[in-house]
Amino acid sequence: MYLYRLLAKGCLNRLRWHSPHARLALPAEVHGLKNWLVAGLALVLGIAVSAALLIFGNPARDEIEVYAVAHDVSAGTALTQDALRLVAVMLPDGASSLFQKGASDPRGTRAAHDLIAGQLLQRADVLPASASMDVRLVFIPVKDAPPATAGSKIDLLVISGTSDHPAVVPFALGVDVRGVVPGGFIVAVTSRQAPAFVYAAEVMRLVAVIAAPGAPPGNEEPIGAPDQALAVASQP
Repeated sequence: MYLYRLLAKGCLNRLRWHSPHARLALPAEVHGLKNWLVAGLALVLGIAVSAALLIFGNPARDEIEVYAVAHDVSAGTALTQDALRLVAVMLPDGASSLFQKGASDPRGTRAAHDLIAGQLLQRADVLPASASMDVRLVFIPVKDAPPATAGSKIDLLVISGTSDHPAVVPFALGVDVRGVVPGGFIVAVTSRQAPAFVYAAEVMRLVAVIAAPGAPPGNEEPIGAPDQALAVASQP
């Protein structure tokens, strides 16, 4: 701190004055405040780390609730509330084929085949209440089949003609896939259709086209020449 005194001729003379009480903060007080700040910061960081561990280290964050079969159900039986129960499972591959809580409700549908208590209910396991129970399962061999899951819809095309003049002709569109096995698919057809599918599986060269979930029915056309293929491929 400085003081000024007036000298002769109007000049100011600066004097320095030392006062033991002029400091704004004592060293001990500053040190204590610093300790409090460090402790507070450590507490905040600890809480943040604990919260992150609770969120990312909790296995339940990867769980979903899906419907399972509560007791054995015979094929064709309507699924009622007492035949179903919710179970929590780790998010599995192919979860879209399951009935998730809040996303879809299988109550009122019918069992497409015999169901066993405890199994997770899949879309391929049920039929709409109005659907016909005249269902037959047929194995369709398909080489280099695209990925599909139970419940998918596939369009089956036939490679026909000769080596000089091959052609691609639709065989069956919108076929229900009930299972995926090595070398092909298990499809659901009516008893009237079953012989045709068995014949195609044994004699014809089939190619499968997988429909995206929710896609409209297929509209494939026969192709028998290169220029025809180019023309159709260029269409939107």
